[in-house]
Amino acid sequence: MKVDLDTLLALHALYGDYAAALDARELERWPDFFTDDAIYRLQSRENFDRGLPLATMALESRGMRLDRVHGATQTLFHDPYHQRHIVGLPRLLARDADGTLRCEASYVVIRTQRDALPEILSVGRYIDRVVATPDGLRFAERLAVFDNDLVPNSIIDPV
Repeated sequence: MKVDLDTLLALHALYGDYAAALDARELERWPDFFTDDAIYRLQSRENFDRGLPLATMALESRGMRLDRVHGATQTLFHDPYHQRHIVGLPRLLARDADGTLRCEASYVVIRTQRDALPEILSVGRYIDRVVATPDGLRFAERLAVFDNDLVPNSIIDPV
């Protein structure tokens, strides 16, 4: 499938800017990477592969994403840590008739604390639907499918 260079560069920028915002813990920017009615889910590979709906985090609107940001920044108390996202280049899998891009990229998220060794928080792949908007490319759906069955007892920030 062919895609023009500008679209490919915009897609790479979307993925890179998304990871950079989360790494800098600029969570107030996070909802802006999505369309208003976008779906965001963090789900185990087992549940995804079996078509089961249970997800660790499931947000289906801008309001839900804003609420998650508020919770993560204003109400949840936890030991301070940093996250580092390592995201592979997105693979363009399909372009729908309406122009929606179907993409996939592998990711690793590492959590670090000042007084501890880094730990792998999550490893998996993003499965995305990306659409063009007047503000540039945005996620219409972002599924973060993690490979491991076990996750830390608290995932505070989005992956």
